[in-house]
Amino acid sequence: MDSHEEQSIPILDFSRNKLMPGTSHWIATRYKVRKAMEEQGWFVAEFNGVSSELREDLLAGMKEMYDLPYEVKIKNENHKASHGYMSMVVDDYQIHESLGIDYATEHQACKDFSKLLWPQGNDPFCQSTHMYATALAGLDQTVMRMLYESYGMDEKKHSAIHSESSRYLLRLLSYRRQRNGEANTGFVSHTDKSFMSILHQNHVGGLQLKTMTDQWVGFNPSPTRFVVLSGMGLTAWSNDRIKPCYHRVVMSAEEIRYSLGFFSFNKGTIRTPEELVDAQHPLRYNPFEHDGLLRFYESYLNSLKKSSEDLLHIFCGVAQSLN
Repeated sequence: MDSHEEQSIPILDFSRNKLMPGTSHWIATRYKVRKAMEEQGWFVAEFNGVSSELREDLLAGMKEMYDLPYEVKIKNENHKASHGYMSMVVDDYQIHESLGIDYATEHQACKDFSKLLWPQGNDPFCQSTHMYATALAGLDQTVMRMLYESYGMDEKKHSAIHSESSRYLLRLLSYRRQRNGEANTGFVSHTDKSFMSILHQNHVGGLQLKTMTDQWVGFNPSPTRFVVLSGMGLTAWSNDRIKPCYHRVVMSAEEIRYSLGFFSFNKGTIRTPEELVDAQHPLRYNPFEHDGLLRFYESYLNSLKKSSEDLLHIFCGVAQSLN
């Protein structure tokens, strides 16, 4: 990454020993979070909530998981879009593979996932995935608390609602370049249908993010750096103040890139809080069931063979008066 790219990336200190509500560091970070999210829909959190041992255990477990037979991995079924087993093949060569653990902050969900792949069980992998999901749920909730406070909302009320209504999906992903050695550009630019997403990975680069000036910058991996992205759910909740983040993966390295995607979803209905609707910000979205957006996205994708930048507005947008 060159110096220009480094300057384009907001890197915020989320060290748990420093981030105490009400302190000057908290208030300064809170301002930077809102600014970054409103201007470009993402930032990088320097976060020490995942130990190096946990990260290495999880990556080792992922490699073991991908060595399992295809017939075993496809047992990871889920009717929700992009929640179960997925793969991408180019010229008979697999360039992407991923599996998902829905409700990953619940220990039983991680245990069920482990037993699905390893009938005899895999306690270490179960523990690693659950501990990791729990740590990232804490990061997700901290970011949301900062947004509540920044918008002058009742933080305790909304934090409790967010915690109660959120479910978390942990996706375990692998990427490789094409067999002929060319860079893999199969993972096109997209935005997530989640409420918010957190990305973390091994040392192999490939993730690119769009800045406020519509420039693509590469993310320089680090064990303690987590990319926090806005999804369509956060866009609707914020009444268009926060746009969904465009990102993509371009693989050119010889090594396999292992990545962890942590996605928050609302278990029920997403609605814009009344505090975020005023004369300058008229209501943009009708309340909607989050899982309903996933179903609509899947049917829309299947019918048109492509996604749409206007998907959220098509699904639940409020018709705006011409007056």
